[in-house]
Amino acid sequence: MNDETRKPRCYFHADTEDYSDALRHTLFVVIIPLLAVCIFCTVNIVLHYDSGFTRLLILIIIGTVLFGMIFTFSAVYIVQKKKRRHARFTFFDILPQGMVFSEYAGEFIRYGKRVILRRLYCIPFAEFESVSRDPKKSPRELTIKGGIHCYFYDDRRLGYHIDEDGAMTLDTDILNIGLYDTTDEITIKKRFGNTRTLEAAILYYKEQFDNIPEKKPFDISQYVAVRRRRKLHTSNPALEAPSFDRNWK
Repeated sequence: MNDETRKPRCYFHADTEDYSDALRHTLFVVIIPLLAVCIFCTVNIVLHYDSGFTRLLILIIIGTVLFGMIFTFSAVYIVQKKKRRHARFTFFDILPQGMVFSEYAGEFIRYGKRVILRRLYCIPFAEFESVSRDPKKSPRELTIKGGIHCYFYDDRRLGYHIDEDGAMTLDTDILNIGLYDTTDEITIKKRFGNTRTLEAAILYYKEQFDNIPEKKPFDISQYVAVRRRRKLHTSNPALEAPSFDRNWK
């Protein structure tokens, strides 16, 4: 197995299973009591058939079922929307000279168009200090310390690319020189599942960055040939013939 196959991955998608677990828990907590109400009303309808109380029980059953359907469809829609947004806009990207943590931060409608908000954290390896996690108390959390640039804008302004030297540059030029906040620590909570793999990847690529050989200064003579001076010749070949005369005096 060569070194390339042992490299940890450098891009991490958001783990959206938490939303599915929360949906199942919420539906269980809400639907079970509603189901119990319906069963209770049904039993009383059977026991008191043809009484005036039966109509009220039927109305309760209809209202309970209607509420359960509306709640279920609303909860499923909200959770699926959250999963789609985080799957697209929440990620952790490890670059040759630093790291980028992007997080979906909501949305709104402006002038009839949907605007997606994101938080973007840029952590250069040159300013990176440490990464830590507590595998017993909070295995799904990760704390990064160092010089961190924080951006909070709509998604269209936070695109970035990597230049030929491996440095990250934001597509919105003004954000590269200002309009950002700084912090010395961020904690990533429950975004990427168990953070053990992410921590190992950060440490690996930080070591790769530290071991990059120092870039040699540019030497133009290596790329441009030096023009040689033209040797002057005479019309008499005898004058240019090698001389073996030695004057030892």
